[in-house]
Amino acid sequence: MATIERLALTDFRRRVVAGAFPDFQRLADAFSAMQFVQADPIRSPARAQDLMLRQRVNGYVAGELEATFPDLDAEEGYLFAYGFMTPEVWRELRWRPIRKLKKLERDVLDAVAELGEVHPRGLDERFGRKSVKNYWGGKSQQTKRILEHLHHHGYLRVARREKGIRVYQVPEQTDGQDSDPRARYRRLVMTTVHVFGASTKTMVVSELRNHNHLLPSRQERLAAVESLIEDGHLKEVQVAGITYLWRRENWLEEEVPDRVRILAPFDPLVRDRTRFQQLWGWDYRFEAYVPAAKRVRGYYAMPVLWRDQVIGWANANVADDRLKVQLGYVGKRPREKAFRMQTEAEVEATSKFLGLPSGAWELAW
Repeated sequence: MATIERLALTDFRRRVVAGAFPDFQRLADAFSAMQFVQADPIRSPARAQDLMLRQRVNGYVAGELEATFPDLDAEEGYLFAYGFMTPEVWRELRWRPIRKLKKLERDVLDAVAELGEVHPRGLDERFGRKSVKNYWGGKSQQTKRILEHLHHHGYLRVARREKGIRVYQVPEQTDGQDSDPRARYRRLVMTTVHVFGASTKTMVVSELRNHNHLLPSRQERLAAVESLIEDGHLKEVQVAGITYLWRRENWLEEEVPDRVRILAPFDPLVRDRTRFQQLWGWDYRFEAYVPAAKRVRGYYAMPVLWRDQVIGWANANVADDRLKVQLGYVGKRPREKAFRMQTEAEVEATSKFLGLPSGAWELAW
């Protein structure tokens, strides 16, 4: 039976933070190493994928991922959330159970194969612009919904984007549809733990619920995770009564620098809200879809990391070509000179990332 390591909360927090921000010089290297980056369409002040990559790629600028996507070895799809991923990860999750395609779906698929690459608007002349109900209760163009459906089930891939809109093509066919579902699930577990860092079994299995078709029973899924521990692919560490899974290559013992980071709400460091509460002792909530009158911290309040502590949040927006940042704190604002200097440096770096001139920002403490 594998030995469970025990760590004090302070040591665990330091290691989790130290391993969360590998430093890359090139986007291609970062993407290959990270394996998955969650996507979100809200731009406040930039999309989540850009905010996350900014923290890990030197000189990264907003929109760089979308602009260079065709030249990256990259795919789009749904792991534990929708995002950008390596082809290896995409192949593991590509095929999903589906009923027989309807005639219109087959016709759309044939049209994409014929045209090579298709923007949703590129099918208007052939199929019209009929609207149907979408996931959120609103209206979407029928052919757009069919393209999304075909992509979700592995019949299409995203070739590139035009102003944020996915452009599709038919991918090369593989035999992934027939591969061992247990092996696929195990590999998805390894990818998920790689992305998040230390994670509980419950959290990993819950996050991968979109792939429950691979192993229909919860008992099977938990057994697959347990087998990774028994095989030595994952280790266990216990912190204040909670047992986490981790990968040795992600476990850094180095010190955390005196640095301020403004993080995306979906950054891997903060996305697991249960781990967040254990590490920092307060509950962070993403409030973009909360009615304005009920928001506590703001529409797109982003966690603020100082050293190895998430001490509060930042709301940021661009108005009149200036970045405006408003900080909020769980407790008292740190009074060290280093905190002020590092916060100003982070806001300056954020403004450059957004393509604004140096000094084009305002900071409300």
